[in-house]
Amino acid sequence: MPSTPRSSTSITSAAELSVWWAEVLSESDVDGRRLSMMWLDDQGRMLARVLSLDGVPPLPHPTVVQAVLQIHSVFAERPEAADCHLAFALTRPGGATIVHEDRAWAAALEAAVQGCLTGAWSFHVAAGGWLTPVVEPPFTRFDPRRVAVHSLQELLDRTWLRDQNSGHDNAIPGVGQGSFQPGDRRRRRHP
Repeated sequence: MPSTPRSSTSITSAAELSVWWAEVLSESDVDGRRLSMMWLDDQGRMLARVLSLDGVPPLPHPTVVQAVLQIHSVFAERPEAADCHLAFALTRPGGATIVHEDRAWAAALEAAVQGCLTGAWSFHVAAGGWLTPVVEPPFTRFDPRRVAVHSLQELLDRTWLRDQNSGHDNAIPGVGQGSFQPGDRRRRRHP
């Protein structure tokens, strides 16, 4: 079995995990609801690619939750996924305020992963232009406030993200074709 590709950049805090989710989810164009899954190894490095289920219902359905468990169980068979952190993100239309449906998803996912997950898990909601943690990653592995002093390019390992999470055969776009282009990062001056 070939080894699973992993990022060279570790995610070591809850804030950094939110930044990674913001980067990954900003690339998708979803009109409805999507539940995404990201795995982090015991050093906080992202394993493989983000997997997403499109068209999930407003309230968790047993079929969808079972599909998530099946996907995770296949992935968890790999030795490098032992004791991994499973991060979820629900993208939905509407405002950024956490609503009953979001809490229902958190409860359903918690109940589902209790019996089958040896590592930790977390849950974010992306709505209304904001990303909000609903279930924070554990403080024992992720500092709640700290962010590494690196540029976003270094912090996010964007090349790796792009290569792993592209749905195209040619995952490396040329200039003028990809999401990140020269000049995208402009310096703002504050008065």
